[in-house]
Amino acid sequence: MTTALTEPGTHLPGKRRGRGRGLPVALMLPALIVTAILLAVPIVTTIVRVIADGGAGLGQLFATPNFGQVMLNTLGWTVGAVVGAMLIGYIGAIVLQSKSLRLTGLWRSLIMIPWIIPGVVGATIWRWSLSTDYGLINRYLLDLGIVSQPVNWLSNPSVVLWAVVVIQVWVTAPFVVLMVSAALAAIPEERFEAARLDGASAAKVLWYVTLPGIRTTTAIALLTLAIWALNSFTIIYVTTSGGPAGASTILPILLYQAFQNGNESLVAAVALIQLVIGAVFAVFFARTMRTDLEDQS
Repeated sequence: MTTALTEPGTHLPGKRRGRGRGLPVALMLPALIVTAILLAVPIVTTIVRVIADGGAGLGQLFATPNFGQVMLNTLGWTVGAVVGAMLIGYIGAIVLQSKSLRLTGLWRSLIMIPWIIPGVVGATIWRWSLSTDYGLINRYLLDLGIVSQPVNWLSNPSVVLWAVVVIQVWVTAPFVVLMVSAALAAIPEERFEAARLDGASAAKVLWYVTLPGIRTTTAIALLTLAIWALNSFTIIYVTTSGGPAGASTILPILLYQAFQNGNESLVAAVALIQLVIGAVFAVFFARTMRTDLEDQS
């Protein structure tokens, strides 16, 4: 009688290998089910609520006198916040990757502070700093002779939206620095060396080597920043509460105002608008990621 011994490194039978491959899915399944429920319930509830009242909430929303201004504010807020954070984040990440920079760890830690501190704390600090009467920013501008009188950063309708955009950029730019820095570190050094040996200028290295190497990270950062901006509430509420005269009111602020007034139909309508806008960004992100995966394969 012969006995078959299993040598180390030999493969297990097919059935057992199949069980091994299915184990990770089985372990993740409960978390996936809970996540799906948490995502689906608010979405379904919002849609059902809008349909149940016969679209009265949407009609009320579109009939709101400042609805057009709110949408323009939301657009300006989102674009300004995303572009500003991406621009500053890119510059910060590239500077941190410089081999001539000293104390890189210290600078990384300091840059992360705006992103780490609670939103209410950061917004309050900025509200004090932008105060017309005792704000440090006006004080420094007056001392330097840049302005002749204090600027009404948070009470001037033509300025307030861009003032709060600066705060949002200050909060979210460190996230871009973190993401882009990690992506830059993952690009093989051989690509840069080959480009330099071919005589490529710094601009061409940036355009043909650096940017393509972090394209996927850029898409993720853009989508994340856009969603954060569309759902942002704390900064504007703490600094201006949507004023003056609705000049800084965006969709989340309008939703909260409707909630305070007990207008459930309007709350559901605003939530549905935000859901649709977010879905558009999600579809764009999914297509971008699919294109990147196809290009890499």
